[in-house]
Amino acid sequence: MTVLAAGAIAAPIPSANRQIDRVRDWCVNWDYARLLASHEIAPPVPVVERFDWNGTAIDPGFRRVRVIGRQLYVLSRAACGGAEGAGELAQRTATALMQYGRGDDGQFVSRLSPAGTVLDATADLYDIAFALFGLAWWYRYSSDPRAIELATASVTHLCATMRSPSGHGFVDRLPGQWRHLQNPHMHLFEAAIFLTAFSGQDRFQTLAEELFVLARDKLVDPVSGTLAEEFDDAWRPVAGPQGKIRIEPGHQFEWAWLLDRWAIASGDREALELSRNLFDFAINHGIDPASGLVFDAVCPQGKPLEKDLRIWPNTELLKAQVAIAEREGRAQCHSIDQTISRVFRHYLESAPIDGCTSLGRGFWVDYLKADARQLNCDHVPASTMYHIMFAFSEVLRLHDNHGPFEAGSWVSDTADDAAPSRSLHD
Repeated sequence: MTVLAAGAIAAPIPSANRQIDRVRDWCVNWDYARLLASHEIAPPVPVVERFDWNGTAIDPGFRRVRVIGRQLYVLSRAACGGAEGAGELAQRTATALMQYGRGDDGQFVSRLSPAGTVLDATADLYDIAFALFGLAWWYRYSSDPRAIELATASVTHLCATMRSPSGHGFVDRLPGQWRHLQNPHMHLFEAAIFLTAFSGQDRFQTLAEELFVLARDKLVDPVSGTLAEEFDDAWRPVAGPQGKIRIEPGHQFEWAWLLDRWAIASGDREALELSRNLFDFAINHGIDPASGLVFDAVCPQGKPLEKDLRIWPNTELLKAQVAIAEREGRAQCHSIDQTISRVFRHYLESAPIDGCTSLGRGFWVDYLKADARQLNCDHVPASTMYHIMFAFSEVLRLHDNHGPFEAGSWVSDTADDAAPSRSLHD
């Protein structure tokens, strides 16, 4: 990992591709300190939940464990990439998660106060998944053995207490009324894959294998190539309020990338076929023809249910395109460039726009209405940085010829190789 002197600006590796340079500049020079309260005034749980349009932190009075886990990933990955100061920020975030994020039973909870008091002790599968994912990346950066110890304890507790009565998968939360949801299983699969890759431990591989079987046998419709959001007690898709089964193209792209990565890790060719089917349905039915952006939701027949446009489905499309380019050849990179351009144009450089006359440099519009010209949100969710970072780091990994589980540097060894870029918050 490149170590930069205090106050130095990282020198991005030069590229002939403007879109790659935009992505690298974002990853290298984003002001990661903004994700945490400043050291002098920081509470025990310093992670910022949201910002206003100018980039000023907004305090809702709680800290979600899922956001702490996401930002631990972001900061650990940035530290691996050579972003200045990210390692110390990751350390502070890891300390908060490991010290305050667990209940009396050792499992991760749902919400904390800024002071570290447990506000909601619910064992929520989504929060647990992101805590595990964050720990995986903290271990990758730091080799801190406690990360794997806590991850092992969490998975052991999960398997003992939250298994579905159906015999497949897990319930989404305990105690109280629970449901079968695909989304937390997807992120648990993600965490298990990376814990396996970084630690080599059988416990995490067994969990990943189990979740792949769930996706293959229960979550994905083999005929239509669609992935429902919610299922009944017997893992049959459940219709939403509109009387239609909800299919989110963004989640189809996200699963497509994950299944491709699982195929690489496990050698399971079935995962590749499943990945391609999910991608094909989403690319054929989930794209707004006017803007080229990804719809919120469609039905299994491919008709739009919700035409509004979030940033994260487009970053997941970008990840899926990277996976295809890696598998099928660099001819796919033109599509990657187009998606990068749309993400910047509509979400990262979109102001002025109706509802937001000024967007702080380096921040993002999270949600647009269907015409792609009006806001559908009133603040900047800090949690979205996970999606941006993951997609952009995958683009750089492909461009820099790093392996599927490498966390390579984004920067050159000296500042002489390229002209320094200004901070994204200058």
